[in-house]
Formats: sequence, C-alpha cells, structure tokens
Amino acid sequence: MEKQKNFRIAMERQMSFGGGERKKGKDSSGKRGDSLLHLAARAENLGKVREIFQKFEGKGIKKLLCQQNQEGETALYVAAENGNSLVVSEFLKHLDLKTASIVANNEYDALHVVARQGLHHL
Repeated sequence: MEKQKNFRIAMERQMSFGGGERKKGKDSSGKRGDSLLHLAARAENLGKVREIFQKFEGKGIKKLLCQQNQEGETALYVAAENGNSLVVSEFLKHLDLKTASIVANNEYDALHVVARQGLHHL
C-alpha cells in the first residue's frame, strides 16, 4: 500500500512539472531518470503496468521495455530488484531474450537479478 502511495505521489509530481501534460519516453522521468514503467515497477503496481502496456501496441512496448534509467536499469531490472514476481511475470510476457539481457551500469542484467532474488520459478 505504501509503494502505491509513493507511486501516486511521484505521478502527481511529474504532472505538476509537465504543466498537466503527460510526456513519453525519457522526458517523463523521475529523479533517477525512471520512465512511467520504471515507476510502476518500483511501486509494484501490476495494474498500472498492465494499463501502460495497453496504451502501447507492438513495437511500442518493446521500445518502452528497452528504456534505461540513469543507472542503466530497465523496468524489468527494477521489478526483479524489488522481488516482485507478478510484475516480472507480466514483463516476461512481452520480452525477448535480447531485451531481458540489457546490462545496467553495474554490469548486471535483469536475469542476473532475477536469479539473485530467488525468482527461479519464473
């Protein structure tokens, strides 16, 4: 519940900085350079993740999943780091191996984080 509250606050802040207009891609970032998908993953908000996926079709989803924040983390990486298996599972429905293997600045990819967090059942 606390993470959803934090997500809502982050979304409100983004809206206030953007003059009420939603921006897409790298223009829509928090203090870490997170996209809206990163923020939803960080908040463990599966409903918001699904809502974002519904707004993007086909290649738009792949582009969104490839976006990296300032630490080089993808939204999958963030979800795995938080140990949220439901959000990770949702991402895996839309990912290919190349996208899932994008390496962050710390030289780890999301698959390493999934293994480290013990999410082997995915």
